Order: sequence, then structure tokens, then C-alpha cells
Amino acid sequence: MANNMRKRLAYVWFMKLKRKRDIVQNTWPECAYSSRIPRDKIHKRRLLFVEAILAYLHRPRIRDLWMHPRSLIWFDMVDETFCDELWYANFRVRKQTFSLILEKVERDICRISTPMRIAVSARRRLALTLYFLASTAEYRTIGNLFGVSRSFTCQCVKEVCCAIIKQFPKAITFPKGDELHQVLQGYEERWGFPMCAGAIDGTHIPILAPTDNHVEYVNRKGFHSVLMQAVTDCNYLFRDVVIGWPGRVHDARVFSNSTIFRRGNEQQLFPRDLVKEICGVDIPPFLVGDPAYPLLPWLLKGYPRNEASENQRKFNYQLSRARMTVENTFGRWKGRFPRFHKRVDMEVPSLIEVVHASCVLHNICEIRKDDFLPNWEEPNVFEEQIVAFDEIDAPDVERIRSALTEHFS
Repeated sequence: MANNMRKRLAYVWFMKLKRKRDIVQNTWPECAYSSRIPRDKIHKRRLLFVEAILAYLHRPRIRDLWMHPRSLIWFDMVDETFCDELWYANFRVRKQTFSLILEKVERDICRISTPMRIAVSARRRLALTLYFLASTAEYRTIGNLFGVSRSFTCQCVKEVCCAIIKQFPKAITFPKGDELHQVLQGYEERWGFPMCAGAIDGTHIPILAPTDNHVEYVNRKGFHSVLMQAVTDCNYLFRDVVIGWPGRVHDARVFSNSTIFRRGNEQQLFPRDLVKEICGVDIPPFLVGDPAYPLLPWLLKGYPRNEASENQRKFNYQLSRARMTVENTFGRWKGRFPRFHKRVDMEVPSLIEVVHASCVLHNICEIRKDDFLPNWEEPNVFEEQIVAFDEIDAPDVERIRSALTEHFS
């Protein structure tokens, strides 16, 4: 058996040598011929060979697919054929209001087309963002409607919302001057509450559980949320907003860390000489809030229910009517933009920008009289627990509240 193995190895070795010999014999005449070629021609051939290799390696790449083909038909059809009512039902702003917003933000959201693909127009970007706010559809569904990808939809919403905040810096401002007088007059005429300059409250916005400290965002109802504190007026306009506190935090803590609280304590919210005598007491402008807030010279709340007299209950009723303006504002805001009724799948920093922009859009629509349709109303899915704030010993506040109590009795 060993001899057979040696014979096989010898045969294989012999065949290899034979092949090498045949190769040498076959290529020798060509080598002999090439040896007679001048050296400069050989060098030139080598250079051409190297250039050919480099040209092949650095050839332009031909992309077979830059982006998936998507249909643009839906929005083109909507833009051209929808009447005002259908447009309003889908985007929650009138066409005239849409044009006003587009004129302001177009420069910030417009992009330049490249040889690889055509840029999405500013008009389509703004419409996509409004449709996102005005519906609860998923990113992928919205992207398919507007002919873009899911990732583009997410990025587009963030960019357009930032542009809206930038271009409308005065859309949310605290009233002063003639505007403050109009608000005071509006509360007295419509709600029967003199010297009221606004109402304050908070609302929860459901969110996707954050990666870090997600427990802090679980509210009393057991779902993840962020808080928005808002001051609103008698015309359902946002006058001040604080967005982003974790849902576990109490309204009073958000308030005590807000700019409104600091400015109020420093007597910077209202003119010091603006007062109205009621039942022999000079009453300055003030905000109204629920029992979760402290009783301050510029912030009134009702008497404890179980200890209130007949006149005090009348005061509580009148204050509750005035305070409902903030509840109504939240209802109109979430009704116009139902995105915030359900969980918003977005990181908290981006969500803050989107919510802020939606408040700006709400004010624009209210100022321009873009009417709120009855079928937009939805019940509030979260009722905040009423926890009374520790009372502060402030005789001036009690005199103000007592004078108003006598006024309503």
C-alpha cells in the first residue's frame, strides 16, 4: 500500500513538471519576440496599463437605487382639487392661514434639489407637518401619503416646527397695555369676574417611555407623559407656556419653578398702578387657578369646599367659570391638533418644540378666526388630582378675596 502511495505522488509530481515545461516552451517565442521591442515602447505600454487600472478603480459609481419610488399623487390632488372645507378638515387651518404661515417659514424650510433627487417643496413640508398635528396617523402612513420616507417625516416635522417658533416669536406673549385692558374687560363682560387677567392650569401629553429616568415620567394614571403649564386668556389664547416637566411632577412644583411665578412675586406681571376699587378695596389684576396653586396677591383660588359659607360658595362658582377658560383652551388646542390626545412617539426635547409650535399655530388660528368645529371636541382623558397647596399667610390676599366675595354675594 505504501508503494502504491509513492507511485501516485511521483506521478503527480511528474505531471506538474511536464506542465511547467510545456508552458515555458509555448511562451518562449513570444518572450523572445518581446525582447526585441524597444524599451521605451515597453515602458509606454506599462504606463497605459497602469492608467487603465486606475481609471477602472476610480470610475464613477452608478447608483442603481437612491430612494424608493413613492407616489406624490395624494397631496397633489388635495392641493389642486380640495375645496376649503375638505382642506380645513384635513389640515385644521384655512387656506389663507396656510399661505400666511408658508410665506413666513418658506425660507427656513426650503431645500435645493440635487442631481440625485428633487427636493421636497416647502409647501409639501408645511402641509405634512400640519397633517401630522391634525391626525393620529403613524409616521409611515403620513410618509406614504406625501411621497416621502418615515425618517424624512420625523425630521420634517421637527424642522418645520422649529421654523414656526422662530418666525412667530410674538405669537405667545403676556398681555400688557391696551391688550391687558381688553383681557380684563373680556373677563368681566363674558364671565362676570372683574380684574381677572387670565387662568392657569396644567395638562398631560402622553409620550413614549424615555430611555433615561423613565419612572419619573409615569403620572398618577400610570402612563408616561410630560406636563404643559399654560396661562390663557378669555379669548382662548395661550399667554405663557411651560413644557417638558416629567408627568410625575405636581402642578405646584412646575409653577414654583416657572418664569410666571418669579415675575409675579417680583411684581413684574402687571402695572402697579392698575387697580379697581371693589367694595372699598383696591383690586389689582390677577390670575385664577385651581386648589393645586398657592393663594397669592396676583393669583386667586377658591375657598375650601367643606368649609365654605354661602357667599364663599358663590365666589367659588364665579371663579370656576372664569377658570374654565384655560380648560376650554386646552380642549380647543387638543381638538384642533388631536395628535396630543394620544401617545406621541418622539424624544422629549423634540416633543417640546413640536408642542410649542402647535400652541403658536393655535393662537394664529384663534386670532384669524379659523373657527373651531363642533366635531373636533373630545373629552379630556386625564383629570388631574386636586391637591391643595400649602396656604401662605398674606393678609392682602384675603382682603382682595373677601372684597370679591362680597361683590358676588
